[in-house]
Amino acid sequence: MSDSNLSQGDLPKVPVAPLKEKPSRFSLVWLVPLVAALIGGWLVVKALREKGPRITITFRSAEGLEAGKTKVKYKDVEIGTVSTVELGEDLQRVVVKADLVKAAERLISENTRFWVARARVSATAVYGLGTVFSGAYIDMDPGKPGKPMRHFTGLEEPPIVTTGLPGRHFVLESPRRESLEVGAPVYYRQIRVGEVVSYRLQEDGQKIVAKIFVHAPYDKFVRQNTRFWDAGGIDLKMDASGVHLYTESLVSVLVGGIAFDTFDGGLNAEEPAPEDTVFLLFPSLEKAKEKVYSTKNYFVLLFDESVRGLSVGAPVEFRGIQIGQVIDIKTEFDLTTNKVKIPVIIATEPERITFVGALPGGRTRKDLIDYLVSQGMRAQLRSGNFITGQLYVALDIFPKAAPAQIVHNGRYGYPEFPTVGSTFEEVGSKLSNILDKLDKIPLEEIGTDLRDTVKGAKRITTSPELLRTLKSLEEAVNEMRGLLAQWRTQTSPELNTALVQAQSSLAAMESALRADSPLQSRLSAAVEEFAAAARALKVLADSLERHPESVLFGKGQGQ
Repeated sequence: MSDSNLSQGDLPKVPVAPLKEKPSRFSLVWLVPLVAALIGGWLVVKALREKGPRITITFRSAEGLEAGKTKVKYKDVEIGTVSTVELGEDLQRVVVKADLVKAAERLISENTRFWVARARVSATAVYGLGTVFSGAYIDMDPGKPGKPMRHFTGLEEPPIVTTGLPGRHFVLESPRRESLEVGAPVYYRQIRVGEVVSYRLQEDGQKIVAKIFVHAPYDKFVRQNTRFWDAGGIDLKMDASGVHLYTESLVSVLVGGIAFDTFDGGLNAEEPAPEDTVFLLFPSLEKAKEKVYSTKNYFVLLFDESVRGLSVGAPVEFRGIQIGQVIDIKTEFDLTTNKVKIPVIIATEPERITFVGALPGGRTRKDLIDYLVSQGMRAQLRSGNFITGQLYVALDIFPKAAPAQIVHNGRYGYPEFPTVGSTFEEVGSKLSNILDKLDKIPLEEIGTDLRDTVKGAKRITTSPELLRTLKSLEEAVNEMRGLLAQWRTQTSPELNTALVQAQSSLAAMESALRADSPLQSRLSAAVEEFAAAARALKVLADSLERHPESVLFGKGQGQ
């Protein structure tokens, strides 16, 4: 049987060797990427865990700021780096993004402030000299803890940083800025104990609100009754004891400053003032020493004369002691009478005056002002300075004043206090009366009579009749002399002696009556002086007729 005829089933079975699987073996090649992946993951986790916040700060200018180089510091410790510096969408400001370290996250809140630290020179100090070599950096003040925030508006000027310093902050209010300047010194008895931190205008525009910081341990001297005043410049005062010059320091003269002290009750009168206590800032030491009274009485004064020189804040005085001040000045024109009245509103402090004894008639203290008015108290405008023309309101007793009383329910809203005319008005009235009397004097007639008198006296001294009379008298004396000589030779010695004496008397009379005799000279001089006096009286009469006011004010330059 051939091989071709063999069927498949007749073939012999060939033994098949069983296949044996090889065991799997781990290759070291895969270990390297695995370790790298683990390290990379760990680095990513670590970077994410250590990554700090990214903040955005806007400034007006990017001067000195560079992305990737400018640092963010707190107390000269680097806490971040500026990542980008771009222009804002409005092209008005610069947007700076900075990445901070994880530890800086607790420093960032809504109260945090940022500014660019550069080299600056001010009147009080020099700042940031180190930035001249290292470059500008962004400085920060964390402030008080607050809500988290990531977007900030940077300050253009570096603030006074007091965070973490021992001491307390206080608030000062003033109608004007005075010497309030950021960084201005604060003094206590001429020792610098703090500085002005900030100031701003109140929302209603009525006050300046400033914040100051007083370092420890001096902050304990700020008490509830402490007074603050403007210590800038020089305070020059002149009184009966001489001229006094006050200043805290040379720095306060140049850049200003604030000073404080406690005047009432000593240091132990009040407990130390708590944080952020509000105080009033007085304009000067003298004002700070004045007592402050809570009770104020308001009155309206009606004047019908000029109030030029009277201003709001002018003092109201009683016998030289200030008891109030002028609050407002208005003008009122009455169309029915065509008269002008000037209502002046004043505020008085009655606690400044102490009253001794009881009021007569069973009156109470409420009736005190009415009683004083019934006794002649009036308000009057007086000059406080003849050079500047400033006026003030004086309250005084005028016994001869016309009866008056206070109108409590007037239409001005305040009680109407009676007034009297000012001193200038009284002087003007008296001057007008004097001028009226001078006008009534017949000066022209008096001058005419004096002139006629002088002419009559001159006519008498130069008349021919007087000369002829003197000449006839001289001839009679000569004849009498001859007759006496004849009698002397013919009479007895006694009669001769008498005649000699008579002759001497006649000689003396003749000598006195001669034209060149001293008697004639004195008579002529007396007549001339009388004529000169008459001429002077005429000149005086003419001058008074032209300028009657010279009787009061004297001869002016133009007369």
